[in-house]
Amino acid sequence: MKPVSVELFAYPWDILDEGEAPFLDHCIKLGVNRVHVAASYHSGKFLLPRNTRTRVYFPEPGALYFRAPGASWDGGLEQPVSDLAATGWLENLAAGASERGIELSAWTVFFHNSALGARYPELTVQNAFGDRYPFALCPTQPAVQGHGAALCRSLAALGFFTRVDLETIGYLGYLHGYHHEVTAIPLGTMEKFLLSLCFCPACRAGGKAAGIEMEPLAAEVRRILMCRMRSDDATGSHMDNAEALVTLLVMQPSLQRLVQFRMDTVTALVQRLSLESAPMRLAGFTSSFVGSPSNIWMEGISPAGLKHMVECFHLLAYAPDAADVNADLIFFLAMVGDPDLLNLTLNLGLPITTTFAQAAAKVEFARRQGVRRFSFFNYGFLGEGRLRWIQDLAKLVREASE
Repeated sequence: MKPVSVELFAYPWDILDEGEAPFLDHCIKLGVNRVHVAASYHSGKFLLPRNTRTRVYFPEPGALYFRAPGASWDGGLEQPVSDLAATGWLENLAAGASERGIELSAWTVFFHNSALGARYPELTVQNAFGDRYPFALCPTQPAVQGHGAALCRSLAALGFFTRVDLETIGYLGYLHGYHHEVTAIPLGTMEKFLLSLCFCPACRAGGKAAGIEMEPLAAEVRRILMCRMRSDDATGSHMDNAEALVTLLVMQPSLQRLVQFRMDTVTALVQRLSLESAPMRLAGFTSSFVGSPSNIWMEGISPAGLKHMVECFHLLAYAPDAADVNADLIFFLAMVGDPDLLNLTLNLGLPITTTFAQAAAKVEFARRQGVRRFSFFNYGFLGEGRLRWIQDLAKLVREASE
């Protein structure tokens, strides 16, 4: 039986604030044996309860936190490099982690990047109406795929990591949490999915090569969306309308083929990244913008297609109710067929996790299904009390697994 792995996500600014060695010693105390450190990230506004340098932190938008070695970046886009990359934090962290037996994963945000979207608008997702989404690079674009390859190749060249976390490796959804994002008309699962579909030149060309009549499909998507946008009062208790999306997929063969084209594109890209990342392994995510793992196909992610290329999938257990998390776990386990491929990733902060018992119930259910990997988000966001929960949960799961 494989040993239990207890893992922690962390940002470089929190590691620098505490100091690399004290941070790693703290990880040992918490029972953590792997740290996922942000190597490339998007934007945000973070409240940091324990950071001594700042309380409200704005990361540099879309920045790298490392300097790419030499020619390893060939083919990459001109991505901003954070000032933190010059502090030596990563080199110091890697040396200290090696001494303590802690493995490092490169937590890497790939195609959710507003800085790159603003610099390269022609590489972003373009909806059926022709509007661009600056926060979302389109993975069908060859230049975007080349950028992903450069990221993986550069991380491998550093020699610090044993795994790359592939966050936002697919097609991002319409809802983003953008600045003052406003939607005043009814949007259910169907509408959000249709607004997320990309009809950029690369997707149109790729779809056409796959036998899809892309302009008639775009026109049909526009027609359906406009029908909804003009129906202010056509709402109800079932506004989620996932059934309507299923019906649309069943009755619209071109839409089915587009979904398959998107999954084929991402699967082929991950296959390329697995070669570029060697000897590092890859880790996927079961959800990003689409919520439940059952919707991950909307981002072009095929668990069945990727399961032979990744070491594990991070099951983002971000639903407050344990029963919902457990249902997600069972669904995804049914899709991949092996609990060793699952890493239950818990957010211990409020409002997602209100009590320790709530977190323990999720961990214990996963353990009973054979899951041996458990990750916690995020080191800088949690107060001292909830950080200690990690230590207690690590002890609970390791003792129960002996």
